[in-house]
Amino acid sequence: MRQGGTAADAAIATALTQVSTSLGSVVSYGGVAELVYYEASTGRVYVMDAGWTSYAGETDPASIPNMDLSLIKPGAAGGAGAQGRKTLVPGFMAGMEAAHLRFGRLPFRTLFDPAIWYAEHGVVVSPLLSSFFQAEQPVLARTEEGRGFLAQAGGSMPKVGDRFMQPDVARLLRGVAEQGSDYMYRGPWAEDFVRIVRREGGAATLEDLARYRPVWERPLSTRFAAAQVYAPGDSNVSACAILESLNLLNAEHVGRLGSYGADPLAFAALAKTLRLAELGHAPGYAEGARGGEGCRTRTQPTYAKATAPRIDELSERLPGGADPGHHSDSVVVVDRWGNVAALVHSINAVMWGDTGIVVDGVPISGAAAIYQARLAAVPPGGHIASDMAPVIAIEQGKPVLAIAAIGVSLVPETVRIAGSILSGADPKSVAAAPPLLANIDTRYDRPLKARPELVPQGAYPPAFSAELADQDLSVTEVSPRRLDALRGTAAFAVIDHGRRQTAEAPGVVVFGEGR
Repeated sequence: MRQGGTAADAAIATALTQVSTSLGSVVSYGGVAELVYYEASTGRVYVMDAGWTSYAGETDPASIPNMDLSLIKPGAAGGAGAQGRKTLVPGFMAGMEAAHLRFGRLPFRTLFDPAIWYAEHGVVVSPLLSSFFQAEQPVLARTEEGRGFLAQAGGSMPKVGDRFMQPDVARLLRGVAEQGSDYMYRGPWAEDFVRIVRREGGAATLEDLARYRPVWERPLSTRFAAAQVYAPGDSNVSACAILESLNLLNAEHVGRLGSYGADPLAFAALAKTLRLAELGHAPGYAEGARGGEGCRTRTQPTYAKATAPRIDELSERLPGGADPGHHSDSVVVVDRWGNVAALVHSINAVMWGDTGIVVDGVPISGAAAIYQARLAAVPPGGHIASDMAPVIAIEQGKPVLAIAAIGVSLVPETVRIAGSILSGADPKSVAAAPPLLANIDTRYDRPLKARPELVPQGAYPPAFSAELADQDLSVTEVSPRRLDALRGTAAFAVIDHGRRQTAEAPGVVVFGEGR
């Protein structure tokens, strides 16, 4: 930004570098992205969905092998079968180029310099990253390309202190920097992607990649306190759940309560509202309990006024399904002109994608394995609605808050941060507070009311849990290891009359060192 770049330039450069420094483990150049952008010169909010598209030749998504999600959902083991069928057309790089074309100022090629530097000079493997390599070694070692990926630290398995080099990734980045995203979607990388995915049983074609385009859509918004909160469009289930929650909480005047970490009544209000908004989206549930209202309807004050008093009653209903979470990164940027970028990007999968497929140094995600239902809802070759949902809040025509949260618990984390900050809480205390956790290990044959609330081990005293029980809420503590898999990671910026405060959720995974 010191070079004159916009918030978009900075967000793109940061996202590119995050992939390089994380070694493609939780985010990828073969991943996806979602951007919410406030353009100061027009006062408009834009939404870009650079999500997955399917292959025209994939006509039976229900039979795609499952992903191993046992860490976040006990018993959810992976399935055997053609791993290439778990892959999809990625949108990340096309999205970065599209965002730059609309909002960038610096030459596109310059945004790649930091990522190329780390790819060429290497990242020193940390103890945590070494443990991840050990856990995923059986998957990566399944293919010749995966074994080559593991060998980039000089041996068959990266060890603590090794320097992990990525020469193939550096070549890829130089190609995209000079030739644009066509290098990935129509050029050498596309050819290698199609060849390897088809070898592994997938239906990818060059035409599938060549026709990829990010989707620009109208944002969804709702009122909370004095702010209008903007999120991705109404095809995005996470955005819908976030804004519906804020709409209901606004009607319940939750901002008048204390901090949810200290006030059981505030915790109960948040928990009951979130379970209704986040889990109550199955067609039968929505039609039977709420008249089949669409997402935009559920962000309106009239809906909140009618629904908020019925939350306990509606909690007696059966829940809808919830998609498993995924590993991702977040970026929030405010520039000198007042432009604001809230960007999230992801592989929507476990570490390095769960396929063992690697294309020119890029591990390939098996996201189709968790999106069988969404794939069945679109025609072959169609765009899959994203569930990444950054938000920007505006008061009196000016942005005051931007949040980019991601992970299994992105919805509750976004809601608790937005609700707390817009109610006047201090950013640092919000970042340090216990996270709110999504519970995707839910039995769908039981009503919402019976779902236990997951909390970090030792975060609340017994008396707090007892008071929650008086509110008809049961609590289950989760271990630190499962907490790492469940919690959302959030970056956010508070903008107040030119003063900017930033924070992020603590405990973010540190993969390596770039020394």
